[in-house]
Amino acid sequence: MRARVAEATAPCRVDLAGGAPGGPVLAVALDRRVSCRVETGPFGVELESRDALRRASAPDLSALPEVPSLRLAALVLRAFDLTTGVRVATHSPLPAGTGLGDEGALAVALAGAVATALGRKAPPEEIGRIATEVTRRAGSIASGGGAEAAAVCGGVVSVDDGRKDAMVEVLRVDPACVEESLLLVDTGSAADAGPPASADSVRSLRAALLEDRLEDVVGLWAEEWRAGRETVPGWPAPEAARVADLVESAGGAARLCGAGRGRVLAVWAPPGRRGAGRREAVQAALRSAGLRLFAGRVDLRGLDVECGERAIMSGLAR
Repeated sequence: MRARVAEATAPCRVDLAGGAPGGPVLAVALDRRVSCRVETGPFGVELESRDALRRASAPDLSALPEVPSLRLAALVLRAFDLTTGVRVATHSPLPAGTGLGDEGALAVALAGAVATALGRKAPPEEIGRIATEVTRRAGSIASGGGAEAAAVCGGVVSVDDGRKDAMVEVLRVDPACVEESLLLVDTGSAADAGPPASADSVRSLRAALLEDRLEDVVGLWAEEWRAGRETVPGWPAPEAARVADLVESAGGAARLCGAGRGRVLAVWAPPGRRGAGRREAVQAALRSAGLRLFAGRVDLRGLDVECGERAIMSGLAR
C-alpha cells in the first residue's frame, strides 16, 4: 500500500495599510515561511506542532483532544471533510503574537497540502477562501484576506475583504522598492487593541506604491499613527511607542503589524537618492538605542506545494 504525502510552505506578511477583519488591506509577503506535511493512510488522525512541541492522535477528529496549537490543522481538515486517515505536522519559525500573519500563512499551506494529498485540484482563490475562513474561526489576532492572499500569491497584494468575492489584486510594484524602505523591529510586547483601519489609507498607499512615491508613505503612516494614539486609550504598548518616537525623530514612520496588535513594528524609511537618507538615519538611531532590526524582504513565491508517495508496511509508514 502507498500513502500520498504533500509538503507545503507559504510566506508570512506585513500589512502596509488596513488589516482589520472585514475591511480592505494592502499587504506584502515576507520571506519568513511556515511549513507543513500532510500524509494520508490507514492510521486514524495524528496532528503535531513541531514548534510548540505538541501532538495528539485519535481514531478520528471528533475524538481528538482540544489542543490550541493543533486547532488550526484540525479546522483545515474539517473544511475538507477529512476526519481520519491523515497525519499532519506543522512548523512556524515565528514566536507567538508577532502580527506577521503566520497563522494565515499556515492555514494556506495546510489547505494547499491537504487538497494536494487528496488529489483535489483547488484553485488559488479556493485555497485563500478556505484559509481565511479557518483563521477567522480560530480567532487569529489578524484574521482576514491580507495574510492569506499574500501567502497564496506572494509579492504585494491588495484585498477588498469586505466584498463577497474578496477581490484580490497582485500589484505591479518593484519588490526592491519595498525592500529598500521597509524595516522590522520586534518590540517584545503586543497591544490589547489596535486603531480602526481606514479604507482611504489603503487606496492612498496603493496609489503611492504604484506611482513610486515612496516618500509619501512616511506621511500616510505618520498620520495613521497619530490618529491611533488619539482614538485608542493606552495604545500602543510603551516599548512600541518608544521605538516609534525614535523612528519619527529620525525621519521615518512606524506601523504595528497585526492590525495594530502585534509585537512587531514595521518601519518605513526610504533611502536617500544620492547618499544617506531616511533609512540610514533610522538605522543609526535604532541601533544606537540597542535595538535589533531585520530587513523586510519580499517573498515572490507564494504557496509552494510538493507531492509524492511512500510505501506503507504493516499499517505503519516507514
